Amino acid sequence: MTNYYLRIYNKHAHKHIKQVVVYLTPSGSNLVQQNTFTTGKLRHEFDVVRLWEQPASELLKYPGLLPLAVLGRTSNQTQTLQAVGARINTINNRKEQSNIAAATSILAGLVLDKDTIRSVLREEIMQESVIYQDIIEQGVKKGREEGREEGREEGRQKTATLVLRLLKHQIGKIGSTEEAKIANLSVEQLSALGEALLDFKSRDDLNAWLSNI
Repeated sequence: MTNYYLRIYNKHAHKHIKQVVVYLTPSGSNLVQQNTFTTGKLRHEFDVVRLWEQPASELLKYPGLLPLAVLGRTSNQTQTLQAVGARINTINNRKEQSNIAAATSILAGLVLDKDTIRSVLREEIMQESVIYQDIIEQGVKKGREEGREEGREEGRQKTATLVLRLLKHQIGKIGSTEEAKIANLSVEQLSALGEALLDFKSRDDLNAWLSNI
């Protein structure tokens, strides 16, 4: 923290600098209680926020803090997530709405299972988020890298499995016929499908893509 402070100070000495460390989930480490760093004659202070001590009701008041609410102090995390989902639905700015929904989904995954999260948050909204799209792109990239590192056929099968998983996350249930076709695609075709699926909205889009290969 001291190092970060000095870097900022060197560039913006005229600015007021306030450092805050945010801990997301409970921990037994002594660090979560520490708000000073001391070495020799140097003493540096910073603020610490332990989210699990902050009332979720307060975090629900501000759009920018909605993704953190489910990690706040609450007697029922699922109900808190439902309250967050209701607040997200009232946001008029579509881009802001999708980004907050995606961020909420990621952070909620620290304390809730994926089925609960999916039952509350509208996935079609999250799909428009740059955060959501980046996660999918990174997943496809990882599949490609694994395909290069391992045997070509084993890598192709792993890439097919990953693409199928991403497709189901993107458009829902996929029929056995489509699964069989995808399982037999080449590495190059799977890579192309991995990029194309970001724009899919339904099984019709997938079938249209498969019919053109």
